[in-house]
Amino acid sequence: MSDKIATDEVARLDLFGDFIQACNRFHITYWLMRAAAWLASFLPLRASYAIAIAIGMFVYVCWGDKRRSAIANMRCVLGSGVSEGVVQRMARNSFRHYCKYVVEFLRFADRPEDITDLVRISGWHNLDEALRAGKGVIIVGLHFGNWDLAGALLAARGYAVNVVVESFEPAKLNRLIQKPRLDWGMRIIPVDGASRGVLRALRRNELLGLLIDRPEPEGGVPVRFCGAETTVPAGAAALALRTGARIVPGVLVRQPNNSFRGHIAPAVEFEPAGDYEHDVQTLTQRIYEALEAFVYAHPDQWYMFRPMWPATPLPAPAF
Repeated sequence: MSDKIATDEVARLDLFGDFIQACNRFHITYWLMRAAAWLASFLPLRASYAIAIAIGMFVYVCWGDKRRSAIANMRCVLGSGVSEGVVQRMARNSFRHYCKYVVEFLRFADRPEDITDLVRISGWHNLDEALRAGKGVIIVGLHFGNWDLAGALLAARGYAVNVVVESFEPAKLNRLIQKPRLDWGMRIIPVDGASRGVLRALRRNELLGLLIDRPEPEGGVPVRFCGAETTVPAGAAALALRTGARIVPGVLVRQPNNSFRGHIAPAVEFEPAGDYEHDVQTLTQRIYEALEAFVYAHPDQWYMFRPMWPATPLPAPAF
């Protein structure tokens, strides 16, 4: 294949990213979400999964940046001893699992019984023990399995659950996306200007949910995660050190039959040494060590479609 052909092919494959940006710019995303939510509300769950997976595989093929990032991340998690075929298969599976998560998210408000009856969670005592300290609990997780369902189940069990979320434009799209979370009893804290909201939640000895697997090349702290160095946000550790809140890792893992098993781990043990920057880095490292165990066990349920390890070269497109 000539360089000219290869360049044209990469450009063509990445046109899908341009299409998504155009949808956002012209507010088409809102109507696509409305249509998808309407469709998912009456179709059988299995049919909804099938349609979503077909769309996901189309996205995997056509959105070159996301595909290459997923493959590069999966290669880092699985290690050098795994064949390239297995790496790519697991990357495709992560897209499939993510599409199932989207279906479940869209069905939250209208058909909760389809999902909640299939969930079992272990480790409730770890959460209750952390709350007994009286300074709130930061539940840290990843874009993994089904994090929104985990938050909904915590709220249904009677816990006061606060979640920090990104806001979307236009406002009607943001309302559409946040509505299922609100309907399930979660309290929404927009990430922009979240400081006051999260501090109030912890002072009330409530739960604060944070997804912390966003790479932060500038302004983050270095950690070793899944065998490689990266830089990540320090917010969870800094907040815990400031408030005394306990940090509890947790995930909700999809089973082969699309039921779920939740795991609430013991609180991360840490004794500050008095050097703030060192304490933030060390506590962040311990948090990621707890979370990487879940990634190693179920790598295709981690939805990381951007470079997690920026120093890791992306694979060349395979044609």
